[in-house]
Amino acid sequence: MKLFSILFFLFFANFSYSQTIDFKTEKEIIKQTLSQYLDTNPNSIVSFLKGGKGYRFTVLGVEMGIEMEEDSLKREDLKKDLNHLNHYSDSIADVLKTKKIKVFISDTLFAYKYMPGANNLKNETDWKQNYQYLLSDFKDNELARMDTIIGEEYIDLIKKQVNYKGENKTFLRGELDHSYYKYENENLTSKDQLSIRGSKIYRLVLNRDNTKGCYLFSFYCSNDKICRSFIFIKKENNKWVYVDEYPSWIVDES
Repeated sequence: MKLFSILFFLFFANFSYSQTIDFKTEKEIIKQTLSQYLDTNPNSIVSFLKGGKGYRFTVLGVEMGIEMEEDSLKREDLKKDLNHLNHYSDSIADVLKTKKIKVFISDTLFAYKYMPGANNLKNETDWKQNYQYLLSDFKDNELARMDTIIGEEYIDLIKKQVNYKGENKTFLRGELDHSYYKYENENLTSKDQLSIRGSKIYRLVLNRDNTKGCYLFSFYCSNDKICRSFIFIKKENNKWVYVDEYPSWIVDES
């Protein structure tokens, strides 16, 4: 009886650890958090709403320019730029009262396929060696690759993505519609200013107690190149919230 109890415990512990959320819940978590991430994306005009990331960085740059500029006429021009930015931000707010931003995206949640670079992170020795480099970003943010320090526990989610064995799954784009965003069929020729040329969303992995997660998002950036990031999220007060992003090229070759 004692042996049976031990075997049952081991089986249950292993089963509990390997459990994953269902696909419906996975889509709902992505729906809640992808819109929050897009609010910070430089391709989203939402970033230039007052208080947004793009707005804050632009104001900071202009204010530093005003402070450092010795020519009084140029200082006045910079102050005008600041006024223009505020008018632009107000006009965005007005537009978004009645319109949605189109996000052009594939209708598939892709399983992340890790492509080894100089080191193969599926190899435990290489992983331990590279862990220290990742630690400098996640624990200290030495190169300011992220907006804040989010902690080393998120590194394990990168490892889960590197070893991910899930499958691609299709979905209805409208299932992700949320906040300012409406998801539509990929369109590389659209000139609509209220749009984001997305590319792919990659499937979600969670930590052991389902309180932190990671998926990837890629989009067309400068010169029609693809930019891709790991998107980190966490569960807070029973809601999923966006935490930060991390460029995937640091981890893989693609």
